[in-house]
Formats: sequence, structure tokens, C-alpha cells
Amino acid sequence: MAEKTFAEGQLEALIHTAVDGILCIDRGGHVSLYNPACERIFGWTADEVLGRNVSMLMPPRYAERHDGFITNYLTTGTPRIIGIGREVEGLRKDGSEFPMDLSVGEFETGGESCFVGIVRDLSQRVAAERRLRDLQAQLTHMGRVGAVAEMGSALAHELNQPLTAISLFLTASERSLEADPAKARELFARAQDEALRAGEIVRRIRQMVEPGDDERREVRLAEIVVDAAELCSVVDDGGRARVDLSGVDETLEVFADPTQIRQVLVNLVKNAIDATYGQDAPLIRVRVSTGDDGMAAIEVEDNGPGIAHDLAPNLFSPFVTSKKDGLGIGLSICRTIAESHGGSLELVDPARQDRLSGACFRLNLPME
Repeated sequence: MAEKTFAEGQLEALIHTAVDGILCIDRGGHVSLYNPACERIFGWTADEVLGRNVSMLMPPRYAERHDGFITNYLTTGTPRIIGIGREVEGLRKDGSEFPMDLSVGEFETGGESCFVGIVRDLSQRVAAERRLRDLQAQLTHMGRVGAVAEMGSALAHELNQPLTAISLFLTASERSLEADPAKARELFARAQDEALRAGEIVRRIRQMVEPGDDERREVRLAEIVVDAAELCSVVDDGGRARVDLSGVDETLEVFADPTQIRQVLVNLVKNAIDATYGQDAPLIRVRVSTGDDGMAAIEVEDNGPGIAHDLAPNLFSPFVTSKKDGLGIGLSICRTIAESHGGSLELVDPARQDRLSGACFRLNLPME
């Protein structure tokens, strides 16, 4: 037996000590190299794998097509995964699937094409990302519940109005039922309208407080903006908020989770209402515009005192607030939501001539 060269010894040591799995297959898909890291990752020993088809390490949905991919590449030269790293699923000996990063390269030996694969187990990383997403979802939900809780007394008052009206209309219709049936029917109809109004208030509250999943889809932006403004109207005694959708196509759609975007807008509009409280001529404006960059912009502005210069640089940091009883997490959550959608949330300089004199926040969202 010929003595190994120094280079061969180095290569063998590299393969056997590598943290990542390294395996080689021939053009028929049969495994010719399977290092110790592969044994740890897949659970099969080298003796159990060598000489067998590599499809045994793949879930059935991949295994059925694997040999076809090799044949297609050798025939056409068009790679599906060869030379390209990608995240796929592997199959362990116990039958469990796991996420892995797979890089495949081609080499020749004895005039025959062979393939080497580098495998990295991503289970821990994916689990950590999932936990982070769950924590972010919980924090986002807490932000919605907190916003509704702050409006609790106003919402109770708003809900009590249609319930009181329903009681009064039903009492009056009962008295009119025999003497004036037409009037009784009219009162019944008005009671029904009030019931629908109460139901709409409850629907908006549920939309804000239900946990829900991150369900992103194409949604009409105008509907979300109007819905958020109407929910905030319960704390807007003077009817100060104005939703400006003029010049905007009401069919304009963004790719977003409507519940989360509604949460952002409720926070911004409610902050504007709080900022203008007690002013002689309070005014809040919400308007939508679109740009050439494939983004839609929603601006919420007011004529309040604005944001103090020393507070502005850290305004979106957690626990930074200008409110006496505020927690300082609302804007931080809102920016996180915006950025997770591929957009942004920023404080805009109110220097533009057609802007109100107070604070102006711009939420940018992708339209695709």
C-alpha cells in the first residue's frame, strides 16, 4: 500500500475533523464519501450509507426527484442546485426532518463526473429565529392590547351609546306597535342600525386585541387607514382627525398584515390626538401618497407642539417617551413592524409649506 502524501494526509484530516458534513456521490447518486460530521447530523453510520443512494438522506418529496436532477444536469448542463448553496430539508435516521444548508460542487475522477456536498445543520438557528419571531409577535400583540387599554374608558362610552339607544328605540317601538305600526317599524329599523354600530365597534376592538398570525397579503390601504382613524375617533372628542385620501386610488394595495399596519396607524393617530389635546384649534391630518420607488407613504401630522430636539434622535428607542404616563414602547414596536414589512417609519421635518406645524410621521410600505 502506497504511503500517503502530505497533501493527502491534510485532506483526510480536514474531511474527518470538519464540523460540517461532507459527502461525495457518483453520477448514479451512490455515496462514496461520508465523514463523521455527517454521522452526527443524519444519525446513520458510514457503513450504513456508503454505496447506497443519497436519496436515503432526503425526505420522500425530494428523494423521488433527485436522480432526475442529476440526469438533467449531466444532459443539459443547467444546474438546479449544483454550484448554488440553498436551504433544504434533510432526513435523519429516526425519520425526523430538519433544515440544512447544502452546497454542491462538481469534480471529475477517471473521466467520470462526481459531486461533493457540504451540509450544515440549521436546526438550532431556525429554532432561535422561530423563538425570536414568537417573542416579537407577543410584543406586538401587547402593544395592541396596550393601545386599546389606553382608550378603554372612551371605548366603553362609545359602546354604551348605541346600547342605550337600542333600549330606548325598542321601548318606544313597543308602545307604538298597536297604535302606529309604521312608526314602530321605523323605530325597529333605527334600533337595528344602532346594533350594527355597536357590532362594528366590537369588531374593531377584536381586530386590535386578537393575537393572530403574521398574515401578509395584498390589502387595500385606504380601508386600513379609514378603519384606524374611525377606531381612534372614540377618543377624538372634537372630530379633529381628517383622513385625506384625495388624489389616491382607493384600489391602491400594499403587501402587508392588515392587523399590524392598523396597529401602527392607531398608535400614530392616537399620539397626534394626545399631542393636540386642549388646543383652541386642534387639527390632525392623515394622507396617503405613492412614489416611483414602489412604496406607498402614509403621513400622520398634527399642529401640536412637535417633538423636542433632544428627544427626536432616540424617539424610536424602547422606553423613550414624551408622555407623562407613557411606557415608550409604542413607536419602537411600530418601527419594528414597518421594517419587518420591508418598509420604514420616520419622523419627518415639518418644514414643507403644506404641512401642519407639529409632528409628522411617515410610514412607508411596499406595494408589491
